[in-house]
Amino acid sequence: MIKLVTNNRIGKFMSQLKSNELEMLKSIGEFAVEKMQYYVAVDTGYLQSRCEYVINRNELWLQNDCNYAGYQEYGTNKMTAHPFFKPAIFNHLREIEEIAASSLREGID
Repeated sequence: MIKLVTNNRIGKFMSQLKSNELEMLKSIGEFAVEKMQYYVAVDTGYLQSRCEYVINRNELWLQNDCNYAGYQEYGTNKMTAHPFFKPAIFNHLREIEEIAASSLREGID
């Protein structure tokens, strides 16, 4: 019989990685909301103030609960689109990747 003895580093590593994952989602969420607020069309500022993120079951959700946010993002048959969700992500993929990598590396030996 072979008995494998390991130290507790794997458990510690996995615990740190899980903690880092939550911090990564928070950091990306804050970054994305900042970019959404930059790209959003501003008239009264209400649409801009409703940009937020939510972390739900290790998923990052970007949202805006303003009733006309979808019309701004996608446009209508009478109004051209003024997207702010898509550019906040797709124009900044490199920075988001860097945030993710640095967040996940934090505190891991």
